[in-house]
Amino acid sequence: MTMKLRILGETGPFPAPGGATTGLLLSTEEGNVLIDCGSGVVSELLKHVEVKDIDALIVTHHHADHTVDIPVLRYAVMIHRLHGHREQPLTIYANKEPESDFATLPFEDHVQAVPLDARSEVMLCGMKFTFTNTVHAVPCLAISAEYQGKRFVFSGDSGMSENLEKIAEGADFFLCEASWLHKDKGPDFIGHLTSKEVGEIGKRRNVKTLCLTHFYPDYDRSELKAEAEAEFGREVLIANKGDVFEI
Repeated sequence: MTMKLRILGETGPFPAPGGATTGLLLSTEEGNVLIDCGSGVVSELLKHVEVKDIDALIVTHHHADHTVDIPVLRYAVMIHRLHGHREQPLTIYANKEPESDFATLPFEDHVQAVPLDARSEVMLCGMKFTFTNTVHAVPCLAISAEYQGKRFVFSGDSGMSENLEKIAEGADFFLCEASWLHKDKGPDFIGHLTSKEVGEIGKRRNVKTLCLTHFYPDYDRSELKAEAEAEFGREVLIANKGDVFEI
C-alpha cells in the first residue's frame, strides 16, 4: 500500500493561464486528504474525486494562493449535504494563526475547523500528520505524513529554516517550494526558497526523492530543475498540475 500524491496546483502567488496555485491531494486506500486550496484547485480536484470523498482539508497558512478556493469548496460541501450526496461535514485542519483568518473557516454545520500548530498530531486516512513552523511572512506550517513506513514532507511556504530541514530529514518524498532562481532571491523576511537552496537542503538532509513546486508562473522550469540538481547531485522532479506520484 502506498500514498498517492496528486498535484492540483503548483504556482504562486498567482496561477498561470489555465493553471492553479497550491493544492495537493494525498490519498491512501482509506481516503483522501486535500492539502491547501488555492486558486483553481477545486476545479482540478473534482476531476479526480467527488465531494463526498474528500475526508479533510489541511491548510498550511492563510495566504490567498493557498486558501482562495476554500469558500467555493464550502459551498460544494453544503450543496452536496443538502442534496443527500454527502453525510459528514468537512473538517478543515488549519494553522491557528492569525486567529482572525482561522475564525473565518467554519460554515454553518457543514464545515468545522480544528486549529493546528507545531505540536499538533493528526491521524487521517491511516496517515500520521505532524507539523513544524517555517519561516514565512505569515505563520506557516510544514507537513509530514507517515503511512506504511513511508514519509511524505511538504514545505508549505518557507525560507531557510532549521525546522524545515529537520522535518525533511530522510524523507521518502520531499515536495518543496522553489519560488525563485537564486539570482532573483528576495529578502529573507518574505520567506521563500530558491531552487539552489532546495537542492542544498535535499542533499544535506538525505532526502530520497526531491520535487520542486510553488513556481513563479513566468519561469522556465527547466532552469529551476537544473539549478536544484547541481546541488542535489541527482535528478530533481518538477511538480506540474495533474502529475501523480506514488510514495
